[in-house]
Amino acid sequence: MVFYADNGARLTEGVKGTFTPEIWEAKLLQDLEEQTVFASPRICNTEYEGEFHKGGDTVRIPHFVDTVEDKGLVKAYGEIGSADHAQLEYMRMTVQKGSSFHLEIDSLDQFFTQPGIDKFSNLIRQRARKTAHALDKLVARTINHATANGKDFNSVEDESQAAQMKDLEGGPIDEFDAIDLADPKAVYNTVVDLMEELDVRSVPAERWLMVSPKVRSSILKSDMFIDASKLGHAVIPNGNIGEILGVPVYVTSALGSHTRPDRKKHPLINPAHTEGSGIDMVMGATNAVSVVTPMAQMDTYKPEKKFTDAVKSRLYYDAKVMRPEQMLIVASKPKPEVPKTKAAKTA
Repeated sequence: MVFYADNGARLTEGVKGTFTPEIWEAKLLQDLEEQTVFASPRICNTEYEGEFHKGGDTVRIPHFVDTVEDKGLVKAYGEIGSADHAQLEYMRMTVQKGSSFHLEIDSLDQFFTQPGIDKFSNLIRQRARKTAHALDKLVARTINHATANGKDFNSVEDESQAAQMKDLEGGPIDEFDAIDLADPKAVYNTVVDLMEELDVRSVPAERWLMVSPKVRSSILKSDMFIDASKLGHAVIPNGNIGEILGVPVYVTSALGSHTRPDRKKHPLINPAHTEGSGIDMVMGATNAVSVVTPMAQMDTYKPEKKFTDAVKSRLYYDAKVMRPEQMLIVASKPKPEVPKTKAAKTA
């Protein structure tokens, strides 16, 4: 299979003139990592152990358990007591979700494409953006189920089996009282309270704060907020807008109860998922949620009766709340109801 780039030159990945799936699979995963927000390695743990062969296989997520106790002062000739055991525990995650794509490319059409435009690379980038959207959606949905009723969304294959979800190990994610998003001081004070609560729980220092666009607008109006966009030398990850008291802040339209654009009026706007629409802030540590993408598969074939080449790809992934005690959320504050007024009588 041959793909052309620029002014008709063949792509040079792998053997010249040959489509190498492994290279494009790697590019898909790289583009995916760059475009995720909720499911990025900066927010979620991505380490796992075990082999994956098919949907429904189980992998192990390693994490250390705090088993070291203070033995107190050991005086001369005294005994220190029994030794503690350094323990590495594993939590199991079932990988049974994912996505796929299927497209055709006409090599002749690619040959006459305007120089400087690599159609297939752009298609892979589009595909990664769609997958990143789906993966962020899965993480938001997983957190929502863990917050609402302490249920483990990883235990089911899709939303239709929600009634069969198992209880989450460690219980539900705790929810803070809603706040007035129009008050920057209230938002800042809530962030401080969230940090205090995580400190009390001895949550690891690798923390993050995910906010809705409305919260982002509020904290940008506060003098206490450090705006990372002013640091011209810094590499700012996708979604990152700065930090508060050393905690990096990320924004996503998946959170919040804002009005979303009408796609009938603006069809080119990407649809925004609403799995996190009841939440405005989420603070946690990178151990709280795990995301795994153990396998990406891509292959090609020539459709019968056509001159085109076709590419099909599928990606397995899944998410699981591992440590619910290491995450806190702040729900959206309902808007006050406007009393209805009677229409004025006309003469």
